[in-house]
Amino acid sequence: SVMAAPGHEPKLELEREPPITALIPCYLPNEQYVIEETIMWIMDHLRAPGPLMVFVVYNTPHDMSDIEGRLQALAKATSWPDGRSLRVHRVEKSRSKAANLNAALRMIQDPLVAIYDADHHPDSRSLMLLLDKMEQKQMDCVQGSYYMRNLRQNQLGCRPRALPCLARIIDAEFFLDWFFMKFVTRYFLGKGYFCGSNALWRTAVLRSKLFDESMMTEDVDMAIQQLLDGRRIDFCAESRSGELAPINLSACWKQRLRWAIGWDVASLAHWRNMLSTRFHLTPRERCGMLWTF
Repeated sequence: SVMAAPGHEPKLELEREPPITALIPCYLPNEQYVIEETIMWIMDHLRAPGPLMVFVVYNTPHDMSDIEGRLQALAKATSWPDGRSLRVHRVEKSRSKAANLNAALRMIQDPLVAIYDADHHPDSRSLMLLLDKMEQKQMDCVQGSYYMRNLRQNQLGCRPRALPCLARIIDAEFFLDWFFMKFVTRYFLGKGYFCGSNALWRTAVLRSKLFDESMMTEDVDMAIQQLLDGRRIDFCAESRSGELAPINLSACWKQRLRWAIGWDVASLAHWRNMLSTRFHLTPRERCGMLWTF
């Protein structure tokens, strides 16, 4: 799985055609305006080696008959390309993305599950690249990279002097993170880690742990849990997925503050486990986890 010049993409030879579930957790009041577009994008553009089911699992604090009705109508459609199907499930009493994911994992029957945030538009070959690396290296999870797909819609500054460059700054940061810092992390840790979206998992492995509903960053907590269990995880930066950048500097600040607090909370919850001999980690893995998290 290597990057190739345009027009000279390598063919991916896969040993089998496993059915895959593309799981999209969603919080409707905030993501009601992007979820339908994301479903259409994945159905029409994402390549898969075999059967693909898109599974939207959502929560909402109150009934939203309009968007919920449209989602159910999409789920009943039979005209999706390549015989694909859509499943939509509302998680009653859920108050978090973690609860949505836990509920969905109890229902998924396919051996592999790819997780995407509600605003993600994965590149057409991204899933094939993840699967190719998973099979070649016998991984439990392969984590792809992100980039900003709304480069002209984001504002830096205050009107009327705002400039549409915030997404470009974040995009440059993400490029540096995925194509340099993640490889530095892999050098110290000896493996990659789960980052929340654009990741392909073996369903049984992911289902062996619960997403912690009390965590602000449930993906970081899950990453630590799986690494403590010795799971084989790797990065595949060539597998890319476009997401929406925060619309302005204020939204960006709130997002990064949540990430920073959530990362620290997850790290503090598990740091003793990183040192404990109950978990059979190599010295490299133990030091790498303390350095990474």
